[in-house]
Amino acid sequence: MAAPELRKRHASLTDDSSDDSLDEREMDQMVDEMHKEGEDNENQSRWSKVKACCKEWGQTSSCHGVPHMAQAHTVAAASHRIPSISAVRCDCVGCHPVFAACGFVYLFSSTLIQYLSFGKIVMLNLGMESANFPSVTFCNINPYKLSKIKGVQELNALLTVYENAGTT
Repeated sequence: MAAPELRKRHASLTDDSSDDSLDEREMDQMVDEMHKEGEDNENQSRWSKVKACCKEWGQTSSCHGVPHMAQAHTVAAASHRIPSISAVRCDCVGCHPVFAACGFVYLFSSTLIQYLSFGKIVMLNLGMESANFPSVTFCNINPYKLSKIKGVQELNALLTVYENAGTT
């Protein structure tokens, strides 16, 4: 279902040079429509701009059910979609919007209050015990063994060059 505020599409311009005046009239008409839309956007109140922005977001949202709510023409049609978005379910049809709205208000307000409290979670566990010195272990994690390198002629030659490089 296409959004009602989309501009009507005009027939494509033809490549035939015999109807240049028709093409110019059609282009002028398109330009006039665009100017009119721009003027309409300038004359909108702040509320209608916010409403249009929310509607545009809703139509392009990937959240389940939100685009259908944004495309609805009445509040009743939009509120019909609320139960499909919320996790609250009820057997009676009239309870869906009420429970969903209450659940949304509760979750939104609790999240907002928690966010605005600027709380910090700090968990500090200092479990220091005295250690007998020397209780430090050094572990060589080098996978190469000198005895194995000396067994390969090319690597042994490279090792000899490396050792002699510092003495020269």
